Amino acid sequence: MSVPAGNLRCLTRSRQAILVTTGNYTGVSARLETLQKVSEVWEPAFPPTRAVIGKNGFAYSKVEGDGKTPIGVYSLGTVFGRGENPGTRLPYRQTTANDFWVDDPGSALYNTWQVGPARGRWDTAEPLYAYYPYAVVINYNTRERISGMGSAVFLHVWDEPGEGTSGCVALSQQRLLEIIRWLDPAKNPLLVMGPVFEVARW
Repeated sequence: MSVPAGNLRCLTRSRQAILVTTGNYTGVSARLETLQKVSEVWEPAFPPTRAVIGKNGFAYSKVEGDGKTPIGVYSLGTVFGRGENPGTRLPYRQTTANDFWVDDPGSALYNTWQVGPARGRWDTAEPLYAYYPYAVVINYNTRERISGMGSAVFLHVWDEPGEGTSGCVALSQQRLLEIIRWLDPAKNPLLVMGPVFEVARW
């Protein structure tokens, strides 16, 4: 089941959108749609594709370590990866073994990208080079950075098709690269995600 983008009031100010939907709150398998506004009509940019979300499904109130993906509408931040810029127009950053995303709720640097070593600044962090061939930052809790509300939520390459994530959205590398080359910051791209019956109300 798909949600007609024209029915989504949350996309009024956008001309590009990524929709990630499931049939319920607990499912891991998701449908990912890429949409673009052409002459004021929303059209598919690419065919719908398979994706996965958090291993414990979707949640309105995400908690650090709960294995759930946050429901909502989010802007996109930096694209990053191990290699040189693959062609995205969004800000791009090439990772090294010394790049980390802090997921320690007790750290003042919670939910930020930092360069190591930690030197007591955090107890836990995700090693970006080791974990992510390519990824896009989903701007969830990146401005408020409320401790314990969830961190390191990305759109990234999946480990295995059908395998749930820790709270991110994941898909094939081929399709992710197509998407990051398509995204245009001038079109205010948004990512909309949640159970399809919830998204349809927005």
